[in-house]
Amino acid sequence: MQQSDQIQHDLPSNSSELMLQISQCHNLMLLDKAYEIMQFYMTRHNQDKDNFPINKDLFHEIQTFHKEATFLKQQLSDNKDWIHDCNTQYFQMSYKFIPNSSNVALKFESVMKVPIINACALIYQTELFNNWVPFCKISKSIKTPGLGHKICYIMMDLPVLSNREAYIRGYGVDQLEKSKSFLICCQTIHHDKEYQAQHQINTTQVNCVQVEINFFAVEVTLINAGEFVMKSVANLDPKMKFIPQTVMNFLMKKIGKFMYERFCKLAQNIKGTQWEKAIQEQPQFYEHVRKRFEQYLSKY
Repeated sequence: MQQSDQIQHDLPSNSSELMLQISQCHNLMLLDKAYEIMQFYMTRHNQDKDNFPINKDLFHEIQTFHKEATFLKQQLSDNKDWIHDCNTQYFQMSYKFIPNSSNVALKFESVMKVPIINACALIYQTELFNNWVPFCKISKSIKTPGLGHKICYIMMDLPVLSNREAYIRGYGVDQLEKSKSFLICCQTIHHDKEYQAQHQINTTQVNCVQVEINFFAVEVTLINAGEFVMKSVANLDPKMKFIPQTVMNFLMKKIGKFMYERFCKLAQNIKGTQWEKAIQEQPQFYEHVRKRFEQYLSKY
């Protein structure tokens, strides 16, 4: 059965039921399915977005997140102009020079042999970043608009230099059925006034220099319950134009490698830690993710 036929078969005729189905897909991080249903309905009924029978904020968020996720998948697979710097059997790191820019671009790929739920906890518990992310002085979750969708604040205490801060949105995209992977998408929201207004976030109370994370993505592809491939790509402006790009790339590579090693060490065993406590206190998210991974592994 073709994908469009399957969508047509599952599509409710009642607009309120349609809105519920799209909302459910969105809430379960099934972003691709939510977007495909919206597009199919609009085509079938010849409707534009202004007349679409669901909440306009939800419609806009699904469209925006789908566009971002598609872009980030492309960035993860792009190999043009990347310079390989560190290669081992299980780990590869690359960087890219961006002409006429103070941006830093890094990419890494690794086969990780750690429990997948432990890895999820280290990434999802943003308020615990200060326990493992280098130079992170303050980290807190501001809002959780939905399952796998978070808004957080971090402040970096850098040696010699003034502190850096960032307001970041991150969300997960369940692509297990489509590409056998789970995607995490992040970026700063300092210039996204519409998103700030929707979620009542104020980023104008600047405490220090605001860095710009143009995009950051993590893609997890399961091999088994204790082994997975993790790919990551980042493009950010640390607001340090006075530091030559070659020096900045060197520093970021060192920090990236340290983060990777620290991440692997912590994810091996979280028994008795704050991450284990967080998993126990947030069963809705972790049980959902665990079941999705188990469903995927049972098929392959």
